[in-house]
Amino acid sequence: MARARLLVGLSTTIVALAACSQAAGRPDHAAPTRSTQVDVAAHAPVRQPVAPRVDKPNILLVMTDDMRADDLRWMPHTERFFARRGTNFRNMFAPTPLCCPNRASFLSGEYAHNHHVWWHDDPWGYGSFDDRHTIAGALQQAGYATGYVGKYLNRYGIAAPKADPYANPSTFVPAGWDEWRATPDSTGLPSWDPREGGTYRYFDQTVNVNGTLEGHEGEYSSDVLLDETLDVLGEFQAGNKPWYLQLNSLAPHHGGPIEADDVPGFGTPARPDWVKGRFDAEIPRGLGVPASGEPEPDVRDKAWITRHRLPLDDNDRLAIRGESRQRAEALYAFDHQLVRVLRKLELTGELDHTIVAFTSDNGYMQGEHRWKDGKVIGFEPSYRVPLLIAGPGIPAGSNEDMPVNTVNLSASVLDWAGAHLSGTDGHSFVDAIGKDRGWTQALGYEAYFPNIVNDHDVPGFEGESAAAAIGIRTAGWFYVRYSSGQEELFDLRNDPVELDSVAKDPAYDGVKAELRTLWDRFHTCKGEGCRIPLPDSLRTDAATTTALVEDMERATAEYYGREERLG
Repeated sequence: MARARLLVGLSTTIVALAACSQAAGRPDHAAPTRSTQVDVAAHAPVRQPVAPRVDKPNILLVMTDDMRADDLRWMPHTERFFARRGTNFRNMFAPTPLCCPNRASFLSGEYAHNHHVWWHDDPWGYGSFDDRHTIAGALQQAGYATGYVGKYLNRYGIAAPKADPYANPSTFVPAGWDEWRATPDSTGLPSWDPREGGTYRYFDQTVNVNGTLEGHEGEYSSDVLLDETLDVLGEFQAGNKPWYLQLNSLAPHHGGPIEADDVPGFGTPARPDWVKGRFDAEIPRGLGVPASGEPEPDVRDKAWITRHRLPLDDNDRLAIRGESRQRAEALYAFDHQLVRVLRKLELTGELDHTIVAFTSDNGYMQGEHRWKDGKVIGFEPSYRVPLLIAGPGIPAGSNEDMPVNTVNLSASVLDWAGAHLSGTDGHSFVDAIGKDRGWTQALGYEAYFPNIVNDHDVPGFEGESAAAAIGIRTAGWFYVRYSSGQEELFDLRNDPVELDSVAKDPAYDGVKAELRTLWDRFHTCKGEGCRIPLPDSLRTDAATTTALVEDMERATAEYYGREERLG
């Protein structure tokens, strides 16, 4: 059974961050210069539930970049906020675990095989996405003021927008957004221009403020984006409409400048000085590297995309450890800024009627299965992402049994707003929140790999689709078929760490045939057809699903030799 849930009011008395910083462990030698020093999630008494507003809720959606589900531990204030006020959806997945495709899936509500954004670069990326038809316009039509802050789709600012091929890419504002504060990947300006920054420069980002470029050289990314978010909130609070605001953090994605503790060849995020070294003691090795130093001695059971990867050497282990530490530090710095927004919502009285959702565009590999870094692959660290939601009607607790993904989250945002967007593939889970449903629907996975060549006539990979891997996830199984004809099948009940594919074991032919039937339905599904019920043999009730999630977390912690974090 899912843990007991309790509906609580959202507002609490604000307490000083100085009172909880010691517990959070921030170094004393340099405090963040912009962070308002408060923690809305600490030990203040919870107010009794207030009567819900009769009008629509505000919606704040926070999306980090490349954040794993188990990275939440590096964001203590965010973690405590949702622990007291919201639900942790522990079966949340990114159907195409790569920045650009999965962000396009959220904005459009469609799987990659329908919106056709498969990668970052040409012929995909931002230039291939029609952003005239997104949740932004649907929310506007439903009476919402809409705002966007931070990273958009990869190559925004470089590629010509599909909606207007003749527009200036760096100052273009997509349809549907009342307040636009996105960061162009490039501005096209000369290097001496102070507005010449880019998305992946942590201390030199340029923001497109409703069509006008503003430079922020020398300012840290999380500081800049939270300032912009507070500014947009001020604009919305001066109006009389419900609002939707999407805040997109760059952390913990890699980005410049190069720092003294970087390891050549590995991408890491830049961090402010005050947080450097914060997690050195807590991260003695990379998150995906066990005490033995070798994540998986034998990968011959895996498909070629993993099987060709070499064992880790000493340099790899050093680099993965540094990457894990720096990613944690970047998230910690963002955590100290995000609390400013939560505090403003509290102080203005809006927190009680605001849905606050926190998620990531995809996860990230950090040594598991010999993947030194990166995403796209369907293994859990890449495919599973955090999702926490608080707000009116959201119980406090943990939801282990209900599977959700990015397009379902998009559908749920529309549902909360009473908005409609035609052609979406997801289905809302709003009515199921707080109820024990079990795992009764198939979740899909699909990805493109530039270095996989379709040299077989494999049914399901013909036509315009660029997919190189398509999979089906249930509570107990993960099945993937590649365009090379190779297959992987993981029995998550007996192998929760995905160490041994049983795709070639005849004992599993029956379950593989059932999963193939679901696979056939998913890879071309559209709209309501993407709601794929599981046969009785593959369904799990709430208690079984919960046990499988907790077994996976426990087994992962044991295998990689790190602290177990349940709930």
